[in-house]
Amino acid sequence: MKKALIIDDDRNILTMLEMYLEDKGFETVTAASGKEGLQCFTDKTPDLVLLDMKLPDQGGLDVLKEIVTSGIKTQVLIITAYATIETAVSAVKMGAFDYLPKPFVPGQLDLVLERLKRFHQMETEIFTLKGIFSEGDILTRNKRMQKILKMARQAADSNAIVLISGESGTGKGLLARLIHDWSPRADRPFVIVDCAAIQESLLESDLFGHIKGAFTGALRKKEGKLKLADGGTVFLDEVSEIPHAVQGKLLRFIQHHEYECLGDPKPHTVDVRIIAATNKDLEELVSEKVFREDLYFRLNVLELFLPPLRERPEDIPLLAEHYLKRLARLNDKAIQSIAPDVMQRLQDYPWPGNIRELINTIERSVILAHDTELKMVDLSSNIANFNPSATPLESLAEMEKRHIQNVILRTTSLEEAARVLGIDSATLWRKRKKYQID
Repeated sequence: MKKALIIDDDRNILTMLEMYLEDKGFETVTAASGKEGLQCFTDKTPDLVLLDMKLPDQGGLDVLKEIVTSGIKTQVLIITAYATIETAVSAVKMGAFDYLPKPFVPGQLDLVLERLKRFHQMETEIFTLKGIFSEGDILTRNKRMQKILKMARQAADSNAIVLISGESGTGKGLLARLIHDWSPRADRPFVIVDCAAIQESLLESDLFGHIKGAFTGALRKKEGKLKLADGGTVFLDEVSEIPHAVQGKLLRFIQHHEYECLGDPKPHTVDVRIIAATNKDLEELVSEKVFREDLYFRLNVLELFLPPLRERPEDIPLLAEHYLKRLARLNDKAIQSIAPDVMQRLQDYPWPGNIRELINTIERSVILAHDTELKMVDLSSNIANFNPSATPLESLAEMEKRHIQNVILRTTSLEEAARVLGIDSATLWRKRKKYQID
């Protein structure tokens, strides 16, 4: 994100936020009224809007409604005083990303921007992966995938908890979103909780909310994601990362549909559907006493396992050709086909980063290609030089470890290595820890 619009009639807040966001690398523009803000929004089409709920000429909800219905893709962060918290919650349900209660400190804004960055990355991935959809169905020739999709459609009509498992990059978040879109809750919120991205001490507050003074830094009451998703779906991504202490509270909510905000013993009830995802073996974590067995059984009402791309070889040409055309069009390239030897290499390669890595590979190759056909020279060296017969007795884990080591050696940073592998930085960190890679 590069452009930010701040709409607030408080000159001190405008100046403070303008300086803060410019330090973060944003190009900023400010407005002191709703009318001025909407004009700036139309002229500048910002990536991020910080919107005060109290404006001199019109209500913040009216401004938000015009932004949401404009068709311009942006994210709105509501700025609100304590007295308008309920209005802010309504704003989030209307389409705002989150809200920040006044007064706030830079650290609170840092956390929101970090969540926004993660959300933007996931949104980008879902937007890209939606290219494998045709009229709501995943483009696949694999019988296992077809069976999984059929089960997902059946599950969508119910309120049953769904657990989606599979390696990183297989499209778990996308399938969760589809189940919501196929369900009777489609017109209600779909709220993502990235359990691996939120600090352990803050996850409970993010889920259940907190009242003022519940902990150091809790300057105002904040509603949790469960409340924001009322009537819709909560997607617990990387559910295995939920701390043991929070697991019990989540179990209580699943069993009784009620929860307590941090610092408030009064029970609250909401109507939400739970979809969870994990790239770890929860049964193994249960045996290691890391994950509660009773919570595992409650989550595992219906498990949908997304097979890795290497177990769907018939889908690789289908996906590769689809993304070639799509990415060539997006990058204004004349490339039209994939050379037979390149297609064979794509089918031989084990794809530890799955569909995400395949997309990244095709995109890089399309950008570098000089011909109308994708050739071996256009592939990254780790794929072009891959020799499946060189290590016939190597286990998948050994192959993955060696591949990650090679990519790290050939890239200038861990962020670049994660991009080449087609996985996020958190997943790369876990894999480095698992394989003891420096």
